Amino acid sequence: MNTNSEFLFLSLRPEYAELLLEEVKTVELRRIRPRAPVGTRVLLYAASPQCELVGTCLVADIGEATPDTIWRLHGSQTGIGHKAFRTYFHGTAKAIAITVTDARRFTVPIPLKSLRVAWLDFQPPQSVRYIPENEGLMLLRRNNLALTTQTK
Repeated sequence: MNTNSEFLFLSLRPEYAELLLEEVKTVELRRIRPRAPVGTRVLLYAASPQCELVGTCLVADIGEATPDTIWRLHGSQTGIGHKAFRTYFHGTAKAIAITVTDARRFTVPIPLKSLRVAWLDFQPPQSVRYIPENEGLMLLRRNNLALTTQTK
């Protein structure tokens, strides 16, 4: 059970956000471990050129190990090839694997312009941002967002 009072706001390349929403990709890779316990609600932001909040998912697990170990354990669930993986983690001693579940697509994505109305001077993060739970829920309600059930 999640007792976290924050949402994790993840910026992703649009193609990776789509793979997460299709549940083809179930592991998001990072170089820095986010402070997000199991059960944390994740807001998925498709970065440029799309620039929209596209859906949500839940943190199921966060693993930290050497890049080789993370690849061995999660490579097929990352949505990228081994060459791109090695390039991303080149020169780092650790890799972070965020396993997600319950991916849900917003019926209508929220464009950056609307996010800036909800949060004055909002700037999408380069990697992650933490949003107080009450603000995340307010954003979802303000935009009358219904979550679609994911179908394959």
